[in-house]
Amino acid sequence: MQLAGGRLLPGWGNYTILVEEQTQWKRRNDMKSSNCKRPRQLILASVLLAGLILSSSGLPAYAAAAPDSNQTQSHNPAGKGTTASAAAPITAKSVEEFADAYFAREDVKEKLTGALFVVVKDGKVLLNKGYGYADMASKIPIDPDTTLFRMASISKLFTTTAVMQLAEQGKIDLDRDISAYMEGVTIPNQTGVPLTMKNLMTHTTGYDYTDFSGNTPDVSLQDYVKDNVPSVKIKPGDAYRYDNMAFVQQGYIVENVAKTDFNTYVKENIFKPLGMIHSDFFLSPQVEANLAKTYDDAGKEIAVYPNYPEVDPSGSMFSTGSDMAKYMLAMLDGGKLGEARILEENTTTTMEAYQYGINESLPVMSYGFESMYSHLYNGQKAIGKGGDLRGFHSWLWMVPEQKFGAMIIVNGEALDPRMEMFGSFMDQFYPEQHQAVTPMKSSKESLAKFEGKFQDLRTPLLSAEVKAGEDGSLMIKDALGTHKLQQLEELLFQDEQGVKAGFKKDEQGKIAYMYYNYPDSFLKKLPEPQPFSDVPADSPYAAAIEQMHVMQFLSQTDTGTFRPEEAMTRGEFVQILMKIPGFPLSNEPVVFKDVTGHDLAREIQSAVVYAGLKGTPDGRFEPDRAITRQEAASIIWGFIQSNTSVPAPQAKLTGTPPAPWASDAVQFVAAMHLFGPEVKVDADGAVDYEPTRPMLRQEAAAMFAVFCERIPALLYGVEG
Repeated sequence: MQLAGGRLLPGWGNYTILVEEQTQWKRRNDMKSSNCKRPRQLILASVLLAGLILSSSGLPAYAAAAPDSNQTQSHNPAGKGTTASAAAPITAKSVEEFADAYFAREDVKEKLTGALFVVVKDGKVLLNKGYGYADMASKIPIDPDTTLFRMASISKLFTTTAVMQLAEQGKIDLDRDISAYMEGVTIPNQTGVPLTMKNLMTHTTGYDYTDFSGNTPDVSLQDYVKDNVPSVKIKPGDAYRYDNMAFVQQGYIVENVAKTDFNTYVKENIFKPLGMIHSDFFLSPQVEANLAKTYDDAGKEIAVYPNYPEVDPSGSMFSTGSDMAKYMLAMLDGGKLGEARILEENTTTTMEAYQYGINESLPVMSYGFESMYSHLYNGQKAIGKGGDLRGFHSWLWMVPEQKFGAMIIVNGEALDPRMEMFGSFMDQFYPEQHQAVTPMKSSKESLAKFEGKFQDLRTPLLSAEVKAGEDGSLMIKDALGTHKLQQLEELLFQDEQGVKAGFKKDEQGKIAYMYYNYPDSFLKKLPEPQPFSDVPADSPYAAAIEQMHVMQFLSQTDTGTFRPEEAMTRGEFVQILMKIPGFPLSNEPVVFKDVTGHDLAREIQSAVVYAGLKGTPDGRFEPDRAITRQEAASIIWGFIQSNTSVPAPQAKLTGTPPAPWASDAVQFVAAMHLFGPEVKVDADGAVDYEPTRPMLRQEAAAMFAVFCERIPALLYGVEG
């Protein structure tokens, strides 16, 4: 599981997924679960697509016609609630008919490798059925009793279950600073607020980095935690940011408190009591022998890849349909299955209750479970957990008050049915019964406090601009377009499709955070930076420089200048590139002999890891030399190649040709118009990129500004 550069990107759990052949998501009803085990660079696609769930099909799956590939299906949840729909009875027969009809659709069959669908209700398994194959070449069908799937981030539920067991026994205090349980590990925290187990379980640690990289398959959980120590930068509890490290640390704490390794603890205290005889957190030979083979978009088998760490509490669990049915049944029956009990009833109720949100009206987290996609819940108090690893994509959801739970999982990249099935299932069996809410009467003046630029805490590239409308609506522009929202409560809004947006104030009563289309984290409201004194307002580069400055991607000198017409150095260019996606900086030794001890050494080595950065034949990088335009293009293209399978597009070039080693890079930059007004494009569309001359700082700002604006479409086929 390596990138072209020989490295794994941070796991989402995030984990050890290859990205050379990532799915090109184009349909607005597809979904990569928003908070799952997935590589850090996939977060963008995940959060975008989680937002795109707004438009999953509103028809029951068995009734929906095969979609036109040129059209977008519309779920139109905004229309819900105006009339009460009759719920179809949930029986073994009706559930199986629902699933059979979906997987019989021609558009589904042509993409399906294998899938598993499990439904439980009122203490019974209504459906536990496989579709397609565990091994396509040998035509071995999915066996719900024995075929193993990677659960990815669904693993987190079992980690939190283990924590809650130890809390019941008085061995863990959920409100105590976790330093009491982190043997040999000190987490820097200067906020004055203790970091507790509750913060770990609700993704509210305030860590500077919540995902880490690695490619050593046999690293232990203990070594992984000790080698990847984050710092607390935001007061714990202040903000939500999807946090894989928090769940790895929970597993480490379980080991320290229980005095046994994590996998053994879970086997003895969760798997064994429930009879989950095939489940494991370790990729043993027996697990591998029963693991469903998985396939890329083209149907090519993906080689089995290791876990990192080898037992990963945030995402390395393997399980079957039958085993997962047992877990859901226990959680829906107060923590017991038959005579076996894994949690007390009040503990189970606490774990499943909404525990954290942007405000009281828009919950985000239970303990381990999540509560995003609330517009698809049809008024039910539902909780869920998704999982994504290369070739395995899952979604588990439960409605505890209805004693209902379900899970869908696939073993391929070509088909992702999760949100379509989820939305359709809820519409058929739990249709909306609530009346539409009446918006508040708001004015542009009363909404002015919400205005500003907001930036995603986990993925700095993602942002949203909020403006008050003349008609008393709130306009939010983000990577998914421009949305018009009406105010429901002081800090709660709803858009045309029924999706809610929430805001949170700081201690001074000012708006600090927003939560809307990006389910991985809150967005922080950005302060207005001090303008650069040497960037004229009428400069053709002023808007691009301001955009990059507001997003905090540019460094301001002590004199408040930007030096727009000076050449940018190679090191400075890499520094900006590494700020944009929000990757954790590498701690590895620098590979370039002239970068050791340099102020930007970590940024440059990070670009080696994340962007395939290359140096000179004699092992240098020359960080302080002015970067040429073709070198800048090459670095951008290296980032694209390291994170996607996008082919080099062809562009018409005129003027000086690029060097052979930069040809594809310049073609890419020219084709995608990743440049500023200095580049001339003739009437035939030919681009004079001037590849050999130095790139000025203002030109680099323009390149990155366009890159930030277009990256969703460039990388993931999503219209920005």
